[in-house]
Amino acid sequence: MWSKVFSDGSNSYKDLNKNYNMDSRVIPKSKFNKILSWTHTTISNAKGLLLDVHHRIDDDFLRNYLNEYCFKFNRRYFDNVFDRLMVAAVSKRWNYLGEENR
Repeated sequence: MWSKVFSDGSNSYKDLNKNYNMDSRVIPKSKFNKILSWTHTTISNAKGLLLDVHHRIDDDFLRNYLNEYCFKFNRRYFDNVFDRLMVAAVSKRWNYLGEENR
Protein backbone atom coordinates (compact mmCIF):
# COMPACT_ATOMS: atom_id res chain seq x y z
CA MET A 1 0.00 0.00 0.00
CA TRP A 2 1.83 3.05 -1.29
CA SER A 3 -0.94 5.60 -1.59
CA LYS A 4 -3.17 7.15 1.02
CA VAL A 5 -6.65 8.18 -0.11
CA PHE A 6 -8.66 10.80 1.77
CA SER A 7 -12.41 10.51 1.30
CA ASP A 8 -15.70 11.47 2.86
CA GLY A 9 -16.57 7.92 3.89
CA SER A 10 -18.95 7.26 1.01
CA ASN A 11 -19.87 3.62 0.32
CA SER A 12 -18.78 4.09 -3.30
CA TYR A 13 -15.16 3.99 -2.12
CA LYS A 14 -15.42 0.71 -0.19
CA ASP A 15 -13.48 -1.27 -2.84
CA LEU A 16 -10.50 1.07 -2.48
CA ASN A 17 -9.82 -0.35 0.99
CA LYS A 18 -8.34 -3.43 -0.67
CA ASN A 19 -5.53 -1.58 -2.44
CA TYR A 20 -5.11 1.74 -0.65
CA ASN A 21 -4.72 3.12 2.82
CA MET A 22 -8.02 4.93 3.37
CA ASP A 23 -8.61 7.89 5.67
CA SER A 24 -12.34 8.63 5.76
CA ARG A 25 -13.71 11.68 7.50
CA VAL A 26 -17.30 12.82 7.63
CA ILE A 27 -17.67 16.59 7.86
CA PRO A 28 -20.61 17.79 9.94
CA LYS A 29 -23.12 19.96 8.06
CA SER A 30 -22.50 22.84 10.43
CA LYS A 31 -18.85 23.05 9.28
CA PHE A 32 -19.37 22.68 5.50
CA ASN A 33 -19.00 26.36 4.68
CA LYS A 34 -15.93 26.79 6.86
CA ILE A 35 -14.02 23.72 5.68
CA LEU A 36 -15.17 23.48 2.07
CA SER A 37 -15.47 27.17 1.17
CA TRP A 38 -12.82 26.99 -1.60
CA THR A 39 -14.39 23.84 -2.97
CA HIS A 40 -17.75 25.57 -3.30
CA THR A 41 -16.14 28.65 -4.84
CA THR A 42 -14.20 26.58 -7.37
CA ILE A 43 -17.21 24.53 -8.43
CA SER A 44 -19.33 27.66 -8.70
CA ASN A 45 -16.74 29.38 -10.90
CA ALA A 46 -16.43 26.29 -13.12
CA LYS A 47 -20.20 26.19 -13.57
CA GLY A 48 -20.19 29.87 -14.44
CA LEU A 49 -17.53 29.36 -17.12
CA LEU A 50 -19.27 26.36 -18.62
CA LEU A 51 -22.73 27.94 -18.69
CA ASP A 52 -21.71 31.46 -19.72
CA VAL A 53 -19.01 30.85 -22.30
CA HIS A 54 -19.89 27.44 -23.67
CA HIS A 55 -23.60 27.47 -24.40
CA ARG A 56 -23.65 23.83 -25.40
CA ILE A 57 -21.37 21.30 -23.74
CA ASP A 58 -20.53 18.15 -25.69
CA ASP A 59 -19.06 15.11 -23.97
CA ASP A 60 -16.31 15.12 -26.60
CA PHE A 61 -15.05 18.52 -25.44
CA LEU A 62 -15.86 18.48 -21.72
CA ARG A 63 -12.28 17.57 -20.77
CA ASN A 64 -10.98 20.49 -22.85
CA TYR A 65 -13.42 22.89 -21.19
CA LEU A 66 -12.36 21.73 -17.72
CA ASN A 67 -8.68 21.99 -18.70
CA GLU A 68 -9.33 25.56 -19.82
CA TYR A 69 -10.92 26.32 -16.46
CA CYS A 70 -7.97 24.82 -14.56
CA PHE A 71 -5.54 26.83 -16.69
CA LYS A 72 -7.39 30.08 -15.94
CA PHE A 73 -7.87 29.25 -12.26
CA ASN A 74 -4.19 28.49 -11.72
CA ARG A 75 -3.20 31.79 -13.32
CA ARG A 76 -5.85 34.00 -11.74
CA TYR A 77 -3.34 36.17 -9.86
CA PHE A 78 -1.18 37.04 -12.86
CA ASP A 79 -2.29 40.37 -14.30
CA ASN A 80 -0.57 39.96 -17.62
CA VAL A 81 1.63 37.61 -19.58
CA PHE A 82 4.77 39.69 -19.04
CA ASP A 83 4.49 39.28 -15.25
CA ARG A 84 4.04 35.54 -15.69
CA LEU A 85 7.06 35.37 -17.97
CA MET A 86 9.21 37.18 -15.41
CA VAL A 87 8.13 34.84 -12.62
CA ALA A 88 8.87 31.81 -14.78
CA ALA A 89 12.26 33.22 -15.82
CA VAL A 90 13.52 33.83 -12.31
CA SER A 91 12.05 30.75 -10.65
CA LYS A 92 13.01 28.14 -13.24
CA ARG A 93 16.29 26.35 -12.66
CA TRP A 94 18.06 26.23 -15.98
CA ASN A 95 20.19 23.21 -16.80
CA TYR A 96 22.57 23.91 -19.66
CA LEU A 97 24.69 20.78 -19.27
CA GLY A 98 21.85 18.31 -19.21
CA GLU A 99 20.91 15.75 -16.58
CA GLU A 100 23.68 13.32 -17.52
CA ASN A 101 26.50 15.80 -16.69
CA ARG A 102 25.58 16.39 -13.04
